[in-house]
Amino acid sequence: MSLKVTLMSTPPGSVYSGSAGVNAGVTAGVTAGVIATRAHEVRNHALDRLKLGHPVLVATVRDARSGDIARMLKACDYDVLVIDLEHMSLPGDAVHEIAMTALDVGITPLIRLPDHAPGPISRALSHAALGIVAPHVGNADEARMIVNAARFAPDGERAVPPMFPHFGYRTITQAGAIAQLAAATMVVALIETAEGLDNADEIAAVPGIDVLFLGTSDLAQAMGIAGQKDHPVIGAATARIVGACRHHGKIPGIGGITETVQFERALAAGMLYLSAGSDTSFLLAGAREQARTLRALVP
Repeated sequence: MSLKVTLMSTPPGSVYSGSAGVNAGVTAGVTAGVIATRAHEVRNHALDRLKLGHPVLVATVRDARSGDIARMLKACDYDVLVIDLEHMSLPGDAVHEIAMTALDVGITPLIRLPDHAPGPISRALSHAALGIVAPHVGNADEARMIVNAARFAPDGERAVPPMFPHFGYRTITQAGAIAQLAAATMVVALIETAEGLDNADEIAAVPGIDVLFLGTSDLAQAMGIAGQKDHPVIGAATARIVGACRHHGKIPGIGGITETVQFERALAAGMLYLSAGSDTSFLLAGAREQARTLRALVP
């Protein structure tokens, strides 16, 4: 089989989605025919579901280092994977591979950041993520700074990188890429402090915030009830987040809960963005249950 690669000039107004300064329109001629590059649509299917009022299941990636975790979570019917860079230190190449694989298989990749700094937000979104999870959002000013870093003009000052890997290294106009990513990008504000809870309504009012995500673990610790996810304070916080979201047309979410009854209460209260666990917790639960089952068979 013969293989020929031809580099053609870039059409006016186009960019190569995978590399700056490289001529687009790469074609490969083989005896079976010609395969030409073309742009394809990038959609945030989880965000689409949420806007229709349908719950989504979220899994956190803490320890996996390959794109196979995206394939596994998709096979298990999750809608979103969140690469956790707040609590873990995944290398950049692993982050990029997981996010790219997630896009390929149709599960929404988000990156949870350690703080609100604009540089890491820009880098996360350039790694092929379709959004970010910002921790410890305490007030509307912080929310506005996060939105400013995550949204393209005129809604913010998000940088335009020299490549858009989200499109699978196909040719697409810069304007087309920005339009698609602007629609697909998801900004999640973590409400996990007393300040954030007190200011939930004003945070929800900030344009460009999509989800108010109640972090029950940190909030419980901050309120002096560490680990007590069934405490009335958590119930009241849940109602407050849902109310703020309904008032401003945003999406309420919750994490840190683990029991079926807790998820039932969250759904009944109106929560839609449901953090179900992490790769580590899933592995431990499955391995522990299998060991328990098999040990019971041993005399």
